[in-house]
Amino acid sequence: MPVTENAYMESIMSDLIPLFRPKSVALIGASSDTKKYGYWTAKSLIDNKFHGEIHLISRSGGEILGQPTYPDILSVPGEVDLAIIAIAPKHILPIIEQCVEKGVKTGIVVSTGFGETGPEGKEIERRMLEIARKGNMRIMGPNCMGMYSSAVSLNASIIDLAPGPMSLVLQSGNFGIDLNFNAKKRGMGYSCWATIGNQMDVRFNDFVRYIEQDDHTKVMLLYMEGLRVENEEDGRKFLEAARRTSVSKPIAAIKIGRSAAGARAAASHTGSLAGSERIFDAALAQAGVVRVNTPNELLDAAEAFSKCKPAHGKRIAVLTDGGGHGVMATDFCEANSLEAPVLSEATQEKLRAILKPHCPIKNPVDLAGTPEGDMWVFDRCLEVLLDDPDVDGIVIVGLYGGYADLSEEFRVLEMDVAKSMAERIRKGDKPVVMHSIYQPQQPDCLKYLSEQGVPVFGAVDEAVRTMGVLVEYSERRAALLEEATSVPPELPAGRREKAEAIFARVRSEGRVNLVETEAREVLRAYGVDLAPHYLAATADEAAEMWEKIGGKAVMKIVSPDILHKTDAGGVALNIESAEAAREAFERLVANGRNYKADANIFGVMLTPMLKGGVECIIGSSWDSTFGPTVMFGLGGIFVEILKDVSFRVAPVNMPSCRRMVREINGLAMLQGARGSKPCDLEALAEAACLISHMVDELRDIAEVDLNPVFAWEKGLAVADARIVLQAR
Repeated sequence: MPVTENAYMESIMSDLIPLFRPKSVALIGASSDTKKYGYWTAKSLIDNKFHGEIHLISRSGGEILGQPTYPDILSVPGEVDLAIIAIAPKHILPIIEQCVEKGVKTGIVVSTGFGETGPEGKEIERRMLEIARKGNMRIMGPNCMGMYSSAVSLNASIIDLAPGPMSLVLQSGNFGIDLNFNAKKRGMGYSCWATIGNQMDVRFNDFVRYIEQDDHTKVMLLYMEGLRVENEEDGRKFLEAARRTSVSKPIAAIKIGRSAAGARAAASHTGSLAGSERIFDAALAQAGVVRVNTPNELLDAAEAFSKCKPAHGKRIAVLTDGGGHGVMATDFCEANSLEAPVLSEATQEKLRAILKPHCPIKNPVDLAGTPEGDMWVFDRCLEVLLDDPDVDGIVIVGLYGGYADLSEEFRVLEMDVAKSMAERIRKGDKPVVMHSIYQPQQPDCLKYLSEQGVPVFGAVDEAVRTMGVLVEYSERRAALLEEATSVPPELPAGRREKAEAIFARVRSEGRVNLVETEAREVLRAYGVDLAPHYLAATADEAAEMWEKIGGKAVMKIVSPDILHKTDAGGVALNIESAEAAREAFERLVANGRNYKADANIFGVMLTPMLKGGVECIIGSSWDSTFGPTVMFGLGGIFVEILKDVSFRVAPVNMPSCRRMVREINGLAMLQGARGSKPCDLEALAEAACLISHMVDELRDIAEVDLNPVFAWEKGLAVADARIVLQAR
């Protein structure tokens, strides 16, 4: 590992080790009142047998739960790694000052009434952070429900948490209670657990980077209401941390606030800034994070990631003892972007030797009543499917676990077969998930399978969807690795100086909108292939410029005061002669004056008339969380009404841009619909790639809009270009 990499990891680990692996903890605001948070937390610390020293701070004095108390943090003997602070906002600043004086390394402020309530609370947060930074003290919260670390048996929360392979970072204590209630039913626990509240100091990216190095974590779970950002670099720090972590362990996330009302509620709850939901979704995918929608889906994903072998493809075999469940599972495969292909003839031949002639074996493989006579068909068919190189994963659905109701002999048989299947799955290299209608009853054979690493679900859609999550993570991880090893495009020398000179001129005129000629100059400086353009200041110049083009031309009025040229009658098509260009110039300028009498008209732009193609749009917008983004989609009705577009946080290289182009719903339009020739997808990806690097380098850009872009069988052409600068 390079020195810089070592330094990076050491800084992260050293920051949060005192939080997750403290040697001594002080609870400031401890109480003997059984109705108060200070009592509940003290009891949790003591009952969980924390490996280090516990110091209780209480102005009331005396003992709490048999432990002596101290009047303040300065009275505690020795060093304190972590202070848990349960003090009202109006009293908290002197407490933070004492912690800094004591040399406390980390703090958790569990109290509420801070930034989430408004300006006054935000000011207290600001002053808290200012004081803490003087002593290099990191603070988690405020407005949170504490944390848990199984490594040192530290439960600094009021929730009954157990050790396990998950790490959960969340913004809502209530959600933590909800999720933990169901996790306990499944026998699932945590390595690290943290409710981070308002993210005043320690934020999602800090936790993600720390947990990346936690060997006890098999899967990371996030519950997000939003990222707290002062600028776009805060959002990008999270993406970078998630990218790094996703390569070594899966991350599954719930991000609430999809609806406008939900986004408002999320913002008021934790003081988060809501950016574009579609961009947030794309950013999570770009970082390898799998997004789910419900607490149960989050736990389903966690269970599969912590138990199953990694997926290496999407070809799924379905094994069932009932036709209905099997067909349903194959339907759900398609709905979850999985494939349920017809099994190879070699595999079918092996299955014929096991099953009765009436049993379907193409996929799904339907045991069709055979288990009543021979339970071992489950195991033998599973063996065949695990050995098939054309099968990437297996979903078992139906009635397994219920045969015990027939007789004691079947109960014993089910357990024996379950043991053999579990051993096969353990030795294999493919993920296997299971559905049984008897899962809610928890028969011994299903409990055994679950304990041995086979997730068992009570609904077919849950089992198939979870297999889909395994495959989705595998594909995203592969995309991350491909993007990480790709080479950025080679951009022209002097590009930035040329663009910034244009921006300076635009701003000197009190503008943020570039006229199209200026936008084209910026794009050309960054290597975007454009047809030549000419700016005519007079009708005679227009005629001269037409001669240079030497064929059909398009003419457009150029004015910073006329943004919608078509509405102003400022566009003329199919100009076929110099005289027509002269006449069109006069007409376009007159139309511009009629549209806006005081418009500052720079002249009229002439460009060659382009042949038609499939209309696309390539653009960029500034996101409040992640900064510059890049967008691709089909133009016209597809973007205006159907909003069929894909996003990435800029910059991205060609592997990501190729995926952008291919993931729109209207891809068939580009691949040659209704006998038309396919478009040059590589050229579209290259253009998106250049735009992404341009907007990342030129952070003064707020918007880019290339619309339409005509996609051809070979190459493309930008028909209209617009760039808007950031408002200042």
